[in-house]
Amino acid sequence: MMFRGTRPRVVLALTALLLGLWIALVPFDRPLPGGSTFSLEATPAIDCRSPIVGMLGDDRPASEVYPSPRPDDGDPSETRTVDCTGRARFRVGLGGLLALVGALRLIVTQSGRPLRP
Repeated sequence: MMFRGTRPRVVLALTALLLGLWIALVPFDRPLPGGSTFSLEATPAIDCRSPIVGMLGDDRPASEVYPSPRPDDGDPSETRTVDCTGRARFRVGLGGLLALVGALRLIVTQSGRPLRP
């Protein structure tokens, strides 16, 4: 049974729940350190694992990058690693908090009892 004014609360709670799950579960990428300038089209990125997996283990993917700003064929490259563990822990914390708040808000809204401190 839905009470007057609860529809926006349900939509907001579902949005928080889904956004929290997306932040905590979906893999992400990090820009690679290199010599080129930052641009959304040309900046190389490295894929990190899912935040849940990256938080538990040591998530440090490696990739070859050019140390010079405008690389050409035959230029030397270096292997660089990117630490994804800290970002994964942050994403799990933020996503888990959003999902928990959304789930609790859904439970309270569906039970019909007002949420009071």
